Amino acid sequence: MTPLPTVSGTARVDSSPLALARRLRQGDVAIIDALDLDRRAAQALLARQPAAVVNAQASLSGRLPHTGSLVLLDAGIPVVDAVGEEVLAFHEGDRVTIEGGRVTAGDTALEGNRLTSEAAHELRAAAAADLPVHVGAFAANTLEVLARESALLLDGTGLPELRLPVAGRAVVVVAPGFAGDPVLSRFARERRPLVIGIGEGADAARAAGLAPRIVLGDIDTVAEDTLARANQVIIHDPRGHDAGRARAQAIGLTHDTSDAGIASEDLAILAAQAAGATVIVVAGGRTGLLDHVEDRTGDAAGALLARLAASGTVVDADVLGPLYRHRYSAVAAWGPLVLATVALVLAAWGTPEGHDAMTGAWEWLSGLLEGAR
Repeated sequence: MTPLPTVSGTARVDSSPLALARRLRQGDVAIIDALDLDRRAAQALLARQPAAVVNAQASLSGRLPHTGSLVLLDAGIPVVDAVGEEVLAFHEGDRVTIEGGRVTAGDTALEGNRLTSEAAHELRAAAAADLPVHVGAFAANTLEVLARESALLLDGTGLPELRLPVAGRAVVVVAPGFAGDPVLSRFARERRPLVIGIGEGADAARAAGLAPRIVLGDIDTVAEDTLARANQVIIHDPRGHDAGRARAQAIGLTHDTSDAGIASEDLAILAAQAAGATVIVVAGGRTGLLDHVEDRTGDAAGALLARLAASGTVVDADVLGPLYRHRYSAVAAWGPLVLATVALVLAAWGTPEGHDAMTGAWEWLSGLLEGAR
């Protein structure tokens, strides 16, 4: 068996892959604590091109056919699994070396499982056999959420009021899983949508050059500068945590609140749709069935229902590239250059020197063409 290559890099440590992705740099070693790494988190890490990903827990436990580890492995990013919580004690900035499944920083060496693509595919195939059971449980949970939140989902009762003009505009909802997207950035420059940042997604939006005018969700860890630049802050936590409200009071932040029992991302979709948005682009959110089924927060059922309620206006940023075209045509792009050239020629023709030079050039070109016949 061919030995696996040794990998080294600077340690970046965070239990949350999504939070880590925002400060991860190319060539770093990402150290996380995530049982069953999901696709969104893996894509956020992959976008930063780390040297390797080291997980304190199993990235693919076999409970569900998760795709996160395969996203990394198929892109050539080494994954070391089940290293144990001791790896989280590595210091930020430590030089980390990975040899096989051994992870070393200074005098500390820990053993994990160097995951291979073949092993990950086998684990995923075995887990797929139990997927119908999990889908059934998800369907039952969806019905429970519909019964509990029917007034919100079907009638819009309890939706927060967006205090900026929305009707007739495009809206971009940036969830915490967002890790930057050049197509979305181009779309934002040309269409100037209203950007709603969901919790830490507001910071991710700013880092990508998008200006979140509304911040909605748990603001406990959102940068104060991001909050100050927003036109409206809506504090919302479906689990009723008060950390965001306490912080708002501590810094004197003017804000609105919402007690809706669905995830903030989905609340933003419904609020934008109710306010008359023409299209709602969701960046960093859930997409496929597995994203919903593998969700451990209990919010996925509400996400599915919110998208159904706002169907016809919601599109995922992942598919924006094939759908979106520049609003500027070739004529619009080259027109100013052509006009400027014509103006320059006319200006030169109006002077004796320019007239003589252009006449001589024309005679030379005519002679050249005549000789080529």
